[in-house]
Amino acid sequence: CSWETKRLAFRHEIPLGSRVVSTTCSRSPRPSATTFARACGVAWSSSFPSHGSPSRPRQRSSGYLTVPNDEASRTPGTALSRPVAMNVRRLTQVPSIVLMTAFFAFFASCYDQFLDAKGRLPFLSVYLFLWGLATMTVVTIVRATASEHERARVIAFYRANVAVLAPLAAWVFSSFLGAFVTTANLDEGPRYVLYPAYNATLIILSMLLPFQEHHRKWMRWYLGVAFVLAAGSVFVDVIRPATFSFLPDRAAGFARNPNGAGFLLVTLCCALIVFDRVRVTDLAVLAVTVLGVIATLSRGGMILLAFVICCYVPCVVRDAMRRGPRVIIMRLVALVVLVAGTYGAITQLIGQRMFSGRGSRVDMLLGKERVVGPRENRVEIVKESWEMVLDSPWLGYGSGYTMGMKEGPHNMYVSRWLDNGIPGIASYLWLLTAAGLLFWRRRYLPGLVFMGVVVLEGFFSHNLLDERAFVLLLGVLLSLSMFKTGEPAMAVQRSRRSSPTLGLPARPTDLRDAAVGLHSLGSPRSR
Repeated sequence: CSWETKRLAFRHEIPLGSRVVSTTCSRSPRPSATTFARACGVAWSSSFPSHGSPSRPRQRSSGYLTVPNDEASRTPGTALSRPVAMNVRRLTQVPSIVLMTAFFAFFASCYDQFLDAKGRLPFLSVYLFLWGLATMTVVTIVRATASEHERARVIAFYRANVAVLAPLAAWVFSSFLGAFVTTANLDEGPRYVLYPAYNATLIILSMLLPFQEHHRKWMRWYLGVAFVLAAGSVFVDVIRPATFSFLPDRAAGFARNPNGAGFLLVTLCCALIVFDRVRVTDLAVLAVTVLGVIATLSRGGMILLAFVICCYVPCVVRDAMRRGPRVIIMRLVALVVLVAGTYGAITQLIGQRMFSGRGSRVDMLLGKERVVGPRENRVEIVKESWEMVLDSPWLGYGSGYTMGMKEGPHNMYVSRWLDNGIPGIASYLWLLTAAGLLFWRRRYLPGLVFMGVVVLEGFFSHNLLDERAFVLLLGVLLSLSMFKTGEPAMAVQRSRRSSPTLGLPARPTDLRDAAVGLHSLGSPRSR
């Protein structure tokens, strides 16, 4: 192609390997700029003379792309107005960023559940969360409905995650199947039968939260705000016991349940940190997570936290070994400082009045009490539940049966088997395996560690699938993993139609709304 063609393609962000460029160049060995502009549906300014012309003006950099340094070219539709249009576009994105920040601050920190427990909400939190999630994704849904190009992107997006959507559908089907068992819990109507469908809907909608590019850029900020609020509420419980928690000797924050608070902090930590380098913010997040989990005195939360740390340290050390001894020493020093500072903070934490009473679990941390004491009833409950599973292994006892038990089995695997039999446990294991393999194939470590945490949490909780941290973060991490690793299914597909914009030349589509797959191809992680 001629110099004018290449310059026009660069100016309008049209890849030289795209179909419109190759088609135009195949018709003529050196198509003129006017011919190429007409084929692309964009405007061509006469202020760009032909290559080699002595009248070509001196070029200067504008910070966005190279533009001519003459006053004649500063007309509407030239490249000089594009930085202004970009600033206007960023301003129009501010309201959606503020709304998304408020959404994560209110729902991801479980503040709505605390207000619901206190009776301060006009609606139940389960309905409010669904409506809020639908509101935050309505822009993407409307754009997909109105635009054929956006609709194709959304369809390709969900098609790329069908490996996880299929077990979700099987999970919902097993719940509907369990409603026909005579011992199913239908005392409150089809409430427990519809819970899997409700949670699956939340996961599917949460996958659209990072779909727009500016939300992907700010996603760590959204999750960070939720993490700060959740951890801050836990520390408020430490200073003023029973402010949020329903146990006076254990902190919980907005989650109200100490075990749920520990799971929430660990999963948010997985979504915030990176596992290939040491950053000051990551060390701060890890330190706050350690303090928060210890404040909850959750044994399951401590095991999950130990798993995350055991994944984080080898990953950062292994990456440092590839960069030389200097990087290794620096990262080891950072980890030692983290351990020393966290230990000092823990010493101050357990000295608070909340943990000074008799029978406190702090003795368990100090080695004065067994982790699983002789009066522990969880082991006996699991044994009794397993005997019930052996009595009815095929279809179980019906959807919602474990919710009607005096005390649940505290085990997700046994709970799924009790409720829906082999179809229930098979769909749950399928979901965990499919999500883990998908994160592994995309080489997305935060998602992979998150799934490891979910697998471990299943041994300590029988209502894991109802946890806010699970349904929200699973969808968000699935979406981020696909965009950050350059999923081929989300490659840019240009439309032949062009739509003019104010102050800018008409162009086929806006690459900044497309997937990140093109500019991520140069990343070593995407290879």
